[in-house]
Amino acid sequence: MSITTSTFSILPLNQFLNNAKNISHLKQIHALFLKHLPQNAPHHFFNRLLFRVLHFSAEKSNLYYAHKLFDTMPNCSNCFIWTSLIRAFLSHHTHFCHCISTFARMHQKGILPSGFTFSLVLNACGRVPAGFEGKQVHARLVQSGFLGNKIVQTALLDMYAKCGHVCDARDVFDGIVDRDVVAWTAMICGYAKAGRMVDARFLFDNMGERNSFTWTTMVAGYANYGDMKAAMELYDVMNGKDEVTWVAMIAGYGKLGNVSEARRIFDEITVPWNPSTCAALLACYAQNGHAREAIEMYEKMRRAKIKVTDVAMVGAISACAQLRDIRMSNSLTYNIEEGFCEKTHIVSNALIHMQSKCGNIDLAWREFNIMRNRDLYTYSAMIAAFAEHGKSQDAIDLFLKMQQEGLKPNQVTFVGVLNACSTSGLIEEGCRFFQIMTEMYGIEPLPEHYTCMVDLLGRAGQLEKAYSLIKENSTSADATTWGSLLAACRVYGNVELGEIAARHLFEIDPTDSGNYVLLANTYASNDKWECAEEVKKLMSKKGMKKPSGYSWIQRETK
Repeated sequence: MSITTSTFSILPLNQFLNNAKNISHLKQIHALFLKHLPQNAPHHFFNRLLFRVLHFSAEKSNLYYAHKLFDTMPNCSNCFIWTSLIRAFLSHHTHFCHCISTFARMHQKGILPSGFTFSLVLNACGRVPAGFEGKQVHARLVQSGFLGNKIVQTALLDMYAKCGHVCDARDVFDGIVDRDVVAWTAMICGYAKAGRMVDARFLFDNMGERNSFTWTTMVAGYANYGDMKAAMELYDVMNGKDEVTWVAMIAGYGKLGNVSEARRIFDEITVPWNPSTCAALLACYAQNGHAREAIEMYEKMRRAKIKVTDVAMVGAISACAQLRDIRMSNSLTYNIEEGFCEKTHIVSNALIHMQSKCGNIDLAWREFNIMRNRDLYTYSAMIAAFAEHGKSQDAIDLFLKMQQEGLKPNQVTFVGVLNACSTSGLIEEGCRFFQIMTEMYGIEPLPEHYTCMVDLLGRAGQLEKAYSLIKENSTSADATTWGSLLAACRVYGNVELGEIAARHLFEIDPTDSGNYVLLANTYASNDKWECAEEVKKLMSKKGMKKPSGYSWIQRETK
């Protein structure tokens, strides 16, 4: 449809708007109308134009245009137009907050919402989630007299459930006189999300009609909280299993490390492979150390032309990092750059970790720099990467920059920082960061933090101080922590502390022959050859062999 100035004066405005086939036509009409705009423009034209623009609001650019057009209508009092705009915002998952802010503007202008308006904004509050704003909408709902509307009540219940306010959700649920399957399922979802599976099961057992979503909610709820026995009991008897159920079961077994059961569920799926279930199994493989199987799954998906989701890509990246496979690392990076997968924030964070593990710190740093929005996990990944590659000062500088940007470090961040100090022997800095972690941020140290500190002090020869740190926090010392002390004792020839460290290691992990070799070499480095021979005999008696990568210190022969 081509529009000219001459035809504009002949055809009625509504006919132009009704005949418009796309957003381009509507923009032409809008431009011509503005050109011939009378002093007092008729509101009905803008109302009709906006309504037609919203018809094409599936594209974000069109929704933006609709929003700008709406802002040129300062005195719009048409509830239907306001509600249509809120509904358009709700259709885009990145615009839920605009639903809430538009509703707030509507309230400020004194425009009475409809029941449908309330249901839309409550839906948006639940999906953000925005519990505080949802309570404000609830208060407005009480004033409006729509609280008795069954659809609105269900939307209110669903909002509270999604925001984690299960007690408020239950109050609404109890107030619904004629509850349908949607209301029952929404309340069950709320309990399942909060981990209150006993309450969820009570409702499930006592409700009348159930639909497939109710069954899926229960199965997924049990699976998410690790009760795979209960999940399996329902899964076995339910009809109409779908990809949500399969993904929940595969992910649930994956969290427990039961890869074989996850694979069994996947193999029982009768419909063709789909992106979600394939991604779930791939992630299960990756998170449980089955890196090669994860890569094989990724390659099968590529050959079968199955869409690679960000979940699948993160799993493949993680598996590649475990294998330190440089060739695969380059291939995955190329695939992402070619658009085989949406490059989400999580994917970029995983790429930093993979590039570091595969030895390419420059690519990891490049990825960090091209990211627009860097969060705590981005900084933590890059700090750990610098530490692993011996770039201790870069790691510390990045940590300081992270603090300047107002990001609060977590336990993982400090593992990277302390590791950086340890590898470069920065004793004062390491002790200061450990103090900052415990005193300023109140973070309870993990065994990994103690290992870094023991390694740091041990490398500097401060063995007694390292041992005191372990004794003060003996419950947090694991095999790696004691192993760091034993290795330091070997370097500095401290037999007494070496024996103490070895004794704890033999109790924690009696099958690790490397600890026996370290102790024997500690004796040998102090010319205690008889003691070293005794350790070797003990290993022989236990049927142990010297692990590859270790060597015995031999007595010099004259």
